[in-house]
Amino acid sequence: MPTEQLNYWFPLLTDNSPFLFAVLDPQHNYLVVNNRYCEISGLQRDDLVGRNDKDILGQAFYRSLRPFYERAFQGESVEGEVVLDDSRHETSMHFSLSPLRNKTGNVSHIVLHSVDTSERQILVNSLEELEHQLNQLNELISDGMCIVEADIIISANQVAANLLGFDDSKELLGEELGRLLIDSHSQRILGETLSQMPSGDPRKCHTSPRCCTERPLLVTTSDITLMGSPAKLVKLQDAAEHMMQQGQVEQLVHTDPLTGLYNRHGFSRRLESLITNETPLVMLYLDIDNFKNINDSLGHHIGDRVLQEISQRLRRLLPENAIIGHLGGDEFGIVLSEPEHDRAGDLVAQQVISLINQPFDLHHFSKHLACSIGMVSYPGNGNDARILLQNADTAMYEAKNRGRNRLVKFNEAMNKEARMRLWLEIELQKVLQNNGLEVWYQPKVNARDFAIDGAEALVRWKHPIEGYISPAQFIPVAENSGLIEQLGLVVMREVFTTVRRWKQQGILSGRVAINLSPQQFGNPNLIDFVKKLLKSTGVNATDITFELTESAVMSDGEHTIQMLNAIKKLGFALSIDDFGTGYSSLSYLARFPLDELKIDRAFINDIDTVPKQVTLIENIINLGKALNMSIVAEGVETRQQATLLSNLNCDYIQGFHFYRPLPKNELEAILVKNNRSKD
Repeated sequence: MPTEQLNYWFPLLTDNSPFLFAVLDPQHNYLVVNNRYCEISGLQRDDLVGRNDKDILGQAFYRSLRPFYERAFQGESVEGEVVLDDSRHETSMHFSLSPLRNKTGNVSHIVLHSVDTSERQILVNSLEELEHQLNQLNELISDGMCIVEADIIISANQVAANLLGFDDSKELLGEELGRLLIDSHSQRILGETLSQMPSGDPRKCHTSPRCCTERPLLVTTSDITLMGSPAKLVKLQDAAEHMMQQGQVEQLVHTDPLTGLYNRHGFSRRLESLITNETPLVMLYLDIDNFKNINDSLGHHIGDRVLQEISQRLRRLLPENAIIGHLGGDEFGIVLSEPEHDRAGDLVAQQVISLINQPFDLHHFSKHLACSIGMVSYPGNGNDARILLQNADTAMYEAKNRGRNRLVKFNEAMNKEARMRLWLEIELQKVLQNNGLEVWYQPKVNARDFAIDGAEALVRWKHPIEGYISPAQFIPVAENSGLIEQLGLVVMREVFTTVRRWKQQGILSGRVAINLSPQQFGNPNLIDFVKKLLKSTGVNATDITFELTESAVMSDGEHTIQMLNAIKKLGFALSIDDFGTGYSSLSYLARFPLDELKIDRAFINDIDTVPKQVTLIENIINLGKALNMSIVAEGVETRQQATLLSNLNCDYIQGFHFYRPLPKNELEAILVKNNRSKD
């Protein structure tokens, strides 16, 4: 072809190709090239004519192709692939060379067509690496694995060979897997049924006589695609070993690792099994009283040792057929199936209580523990494990409410009470979130002239449907549910704000008392909260008294002294509420920085009928005076009681005879009126 025609047609035919096209002369120089050369070199087509590979594609490319160029000029059509790994290139090229002859039949030029195959080579290498990794993984897994196409094994690992009784996995290639297995249910060769098995559904089989061993197997298949054709991935497991592993897993799932007893799940399963078989039983739900104190004071490692010791004691005490569970935390469950008589549960419960009461060796000293037990029976107290556990738990909490360290049998009335407590807890959470509680105030009067001299803040709850709910109902719920601290903080914030306003108006004399719950007093963060509240409300600490019960201040001597001193340092007064009904350990009156004693209403109620009560009250007043403490008598309901207390040199009186608890606005109106009358 004349050069003019070549220059015209060659670009038209090759410029849109992503491959390299060139016509080379005998010196291996370019006669004409396609546009791909221009893109690679950055030169115009005319600038490339007369140049060669050494200039454009590099010395390595030319050196690799030069022998093939020479063969093509000798009249041979050549095809091949070269890999370029010099510093300039890291690629592979597939090429073809075709000779062009002139009119005399001699080769005057050759045509080069080359393709960059680097990506294909990378892909091939990646596939080879992936195949190697899969083969390695296939050999490492503990299950037998086969790839089956049209029931023919085309790949298998060594585990599959061992399970089927073959020495080498290669021996399985070409075998019909369906003929090596017998369906355990039908006792027939699995055969073509293998290809119809649903994915992920294990089937029990055993090896056929074609195998060199007899073994039960679990066969599971998964549908896969192999080179565009449907195939099966088949997993083979030793059925006997699988069952043993399942048993070990079941053991782990159902057993508490700390004690070796059943956990809640395992205990519930055993209980449900007995109920399914309609087996009569008695269940005890056991909780260790005040166990949290051990973890908090001695550490969880000591607490764990105690739980292990309790587990061992229960094992030694109870009969072999008893089901024992560690249900979580410090709670245990005991099931006695087919009890010999109606008193069997009661007798075992008393033995358990005595067992727990025996001292435990804890970190160089002994400690006595107690437990509360709830008891249910089947049939009678529920028809499934969940209900029985729930009812036993309810009875156990009732045992705690009745004083702990005792057994309480479940009855339906407890469920009503439990539902009521739950309802109260839910409603109390709502009212706390919405700031719906009210703070009322019961004035105290000076015992000399009976004029208002301070007050006590009391929380009240008006439910939108039920009306006012007694504090005797919701305060215990708040304490048991952990809401008492939040409730106490709400009251404290309201009282601080109100007292500051009343003092600024000059209408209130004396202090306002706020009750601190044991939970509040036991929280070290209380001091920081009070400091911030003082700053934000601007109230004077000397206008506030904190009232505590004897049980609160006697629970932890060192912590109590630190907390009381910190409160006193801020300027607050401290009062002991309900004096004489708690520990009544007189030593703490001298040790603790207290300002006030409140004589409990129980003493006042009998003042008219029990003559010795007057002597007792007089001694309490004299004791307080001797310790430089003021005395408040609460629960005063008659004029005679008030007069007697005044004559006994009591400082303050509080009770219905003078004032009932009043809403804030009503007391404010009384204070304003009294203040005007003074003027």
